[in-house]
Amino acid sequence: MLLSARNTKPWRSLPPFFALFRCLRRAELKFSTSSSSAKTSLYLHEVYDDFLPWLEQKAGAEISSVLSIGKSAYGRSLYASKPIQTGDCILKVPYSVQLAPENLLPAINYFLGDGVGNVAKLAIVILVEQKLGQDSEWAPYVSRLPQPEEMHSTVFWSHDELEMIRPSFLYQETIKQKAQIEKEFLANRPALRYFSNVLGDVTLKEFRHAYGLVTSRAWHSTQGVSMIPFADFLNHDGISEADVLSDEGKKHSEVIADRNYAPGDQVLIRYGKFSNATLLLDFGFTLPYNIYDQVQVELSIPHHDQLRAMKLELLRRHCTPTIKDVNGFSSSENMFTIKLVLDHGI
Repeated sequence: MLLSARNTKPWRSLPPFFALFRCLRRAELKFSTSSSSAKTSLYLHEVYDDFLPWLEQKAGAEISSVLSIGKSAYGRSLYASKPIQTGDCILKVPYSVQLAPENLLPAINYFLGDGVGNVAKLAIVILVEQKLGQDSEWAPYVSRLPQPEEMHSTVFWSHDELEMIRPSFLYQETIKQKAQIEKEFLANRPALRYFSNVLGDVTLKEFRHAYGLVTSRAWHSTQGVSMIPFADFLNHDGISEADVLSDEGKKHSEVIADRNYAPGDQVLIRYGKFSNATLLLDFGFTLPYNIYDQVQVELSIPHHDQLRAMKLELLRRHCTPTIKDVNGFSSSENMFTIKLVLDHGI
């Protein structure tokens, strides 16, 4: 998965400390299953009653008979509308109603360079559909995607907010990702300008928003990456075993329940085994008790150090292998990865 962010109340206008605190608070609220919140959510889902029927009509197939759209502290969420048992298939979204790079208009694709990646292509798909507005066949879906002020991943943070995390590895990765987005925008701008009659004058801010929607909500697929309507309303639970699975034979994506749910319970999945740094970079939230949390510690050995060769050899032997994950986090031979263990009783 390239990560799925969830709508939340805007907090980027607050000082960075309170922004981070609210991230943690949202994560804590995620585990609340009180009856009062369930009733409120079931009531609020009426606002979105037309979305699932639209998607099923477009697909020509049933998407789900046991889930309904509600609203939680994080925005749109999915709730059990009927009892769900462990092992039940709770939704199936055909490939035909998923947005992927292949949805890019052939004329635009023709003018893009060969080096344009799937994330950038899908971001342009989103941009086109956004510019078409109500004339877009995807309008009911695109209009429900988070607005720029609802995007809380670190690439959308202000300069002052980023200064609060400057000593961290997350700061470095955020700067790298912002630079990568700007690089891809500049590389694709000539093609975007060629279709200004459709797209207008696309700005870096608009491109970053579309790019962020893809990196936070799309999943890996045989088409590169795919936006999966309805499934991307599911929120994250770090201890869940449920995931979005692809069935190539049946040409659909599906989710299998990993636990029992009563009507009114919020249904959750796991986006991946991600540390808080990854969650904050791509989704805009953290978890107070994240069993996959870890930090990376980088060591710098001066060239004039007489023991430099010995120290480098020790690092080579004992540090984690040089890797780069799907979210852009990379490690090098002079880095230690330390997994964080939290005592829930503290």
